[in-house]
Amino acid sequence: MIPAVIPPLTGLTVLVTRPTPQAAVLAASIRELGGEAIVQPAIEIRPVAAASVTGHQLVIFVSVNAVEHGARYIEKTTEMRIAAIGKATAAALAAIDMPADIVPDAGFDSEALLAHPDLILPPNARILIVRGSGGRELMRETFAARGCTVEILDVYERVMPTFDEQQRAELEATWAAGTIDIATITSVETLRNLFSLLTERGRELLKDTPLVVASRRIAHAAAEMGVRAECTVAAAADDQSMIGALAQWHARARLS
Repeated sequence: MIPAVIPPLTGLTVLVTRPTPQAAVLAASIRELGGEAIVQPAIEIRPVAAASVTGHQLVIFVSVNAVEHGARYIEKTTEMRIAAIGKATAAALAAIDMPADIVPDAGFDSEALLAHPDLILPPNARILIVRGSGGRELMRETFAARGCTVEILDVYERVMPTFDEQQRAELEATWAAGTIDIATITSVETLRNLFSLLTERGRELLKDTPLVVASRRIAHAAAEMGVRAECTVAAAADDQSMIGALAQWHARARLS
């Protein structure tokens, strides 16, 4: 008899902190692979109204949310190239028939995009960065230092979600009962928000909970905030990479 294949996340309970509706998509993938997901978004995305723009040699989308809320404002021309900060963002662009010309082969942050060999710009190029308000300034500063004219189009804002006392009490009771095995964190702001939303008891539980994070920056922030448990860095922030990291961690945990 051929033994039954056990789904890779069987027996694993994951705290999912992505914003709605992305959290629901990741949670569904976890459940399809045999795991359980507890959804508690620690960040909320709100669109910001903007005006249509054109006349740029390069338009950079810094996230899937930037595509969702900002693509409608871009008037594409034949001279314009489009850059995506990572493969998930590139996939979102392809889905709306706005394929990216420049995508990092590995990584999904400003550093990875800036290192791309095809990121060659004419003198005094006009660059547009489509992002959420309060985003990192590394790309703006780097392109400005290269003599480019850089404009920012803020199309969404990240805010702390509403978290009432009952929600907090139920989550922390579940946590204290040992039900949550691991948590997923896809941005430094998400991690900071989660610490703020929890009580002191909840923060101590979080510090002892293994994390799957989307970058080394998040892992470093977690260590600075006192996280004592193992922090696994996924290859990227997209669901497939996060699921892969969860499966690898779970496989190691079952052997230990």
